Amino acid sequence: MTASCVYPPQPPTIPSIDIHLERGSLDVIDKLADEWRNLCNEAVDDQPFYRPEWIGAYLRAFVPSGKILMTTARLDGRLRLVLPLIEEMATYSKIPVRRLMTPVDKCAGRFDVIYSTGPDGEAAIQAVWNHLRKLEGWDLLYLRDALQGSAASRMATLARAEGLKTIEIEDRPSPIVAIPTDPNLRKLLPANARLRRELRSVRRQLSEQGSTLKLHRVETADPKALDRFYQLEASGWKGQEGTATLLNGVRPFLDEIAESAARFGYFTLYLLELNGELIAGHYGFTHRNCYYSVVVAYNESFREYSPGHLIISEIVEDCALRGILAYQTTGQDQEWKMRWTTQTQPLSQHYIFRGVLGNLAYTMAEKVKPNIGRLFARKSA
Repeated sequence: MTASCVYPPQPPTIPSIDIHLERGSLDVIDKLADEWRNLCNEAVDDQPFYRPEWIGAYLRAFVPSGKILMTTARLDGRLRLVLPLIEEMATYSKIPVRRLMTPVDKCAGRFDVIYSTGPDGEAAIQAVWNHLRKLEGWDLLYLRDALQGSAASRMATLARAEGLKTIEIEDRPSPIVAIPTDPNLRKLLPANARLRRELRSVRRQLSEQGSTLKLHRVETADPKALDRFYQLEASGWKGQEGTATLLNGVRPFLDEIAESAARFGYFTLYLLELNGELIAGHYGFTHRNCYYSVVVAYNESFREYSPGHLIISEIVEDCALRGILAYQTTGQDQEWKMRWTTQTQPLSQHYIFRGVLGNLAYTMAEKVKPNIGRLFARKSA
């Protein structure tokens, strides 16, 4: 009789995730761009603001001499995660620190790590954090403008779980308008009943006057169309305050993004005309069944017609006809935006402290300054 040995089944071999760090300038963005975009196509949350064309344009416009730390994770040679960071000297609570910061621009105000779906992406998040945790040369990791549940916010959670000092500051949330496919449900937009009545009244008035309202959707970086939009923005309160695109140095950034987004098929510029005269405009993107409004403008001479809200109602209808399911304002929950929706996306700033200087900065911010404040408050009482 021949004895046979039964061996337990062996668990499948899980290839290790390869983490690569590269320091440089804009070149580290550009040379990874094509592979980065391919990863975006299968990413968990692929928003225009997380793509290489947006990050590269931001750095060129606002941090041209910035030092970039590019972290990538690969599994079997395939890119599974991309995390660009800016390395810089900074202060926190007046303590000098070596800071790593996510490259977030002044328009959309949001950022996340691009990573693949499934177990590979989840493993990549953990592996990248493990690597950053041990990396020399930083005291503070600043993960700006992270949406709730994002990979960036989860890295902050991992840091807290490992005992690192962290601070989370909740920012004002970002409104989002769900666009119903049912035309009858769209009649319930905006959410504010008073605004719905105002817009119906405006449309009746324009109809009785024989006025023509026309929405133009421009999907190329047409210089003339863009210039019309910028001029409109500068003609109102933004121009008076010096925050308009033509006055604050943002135009090169927006022009570059318009060209890149148009090349990859997601740029959308909306222009609303009344009897041929431009009364409102939205500069934004249409991507993954969602419209993102980045910069808005309206003609204040037509205030009686609520042009800012009128164009949103036109955009929502245009999006619905094209199968777009959501309209994102991308900014904070300003009162005029919240008249359209009750839904918002929570947004936070995450600070992760490490080492002597990092922990000193944390102590100054969370303990020393509050105690001094309370002491002065008692003395003045």
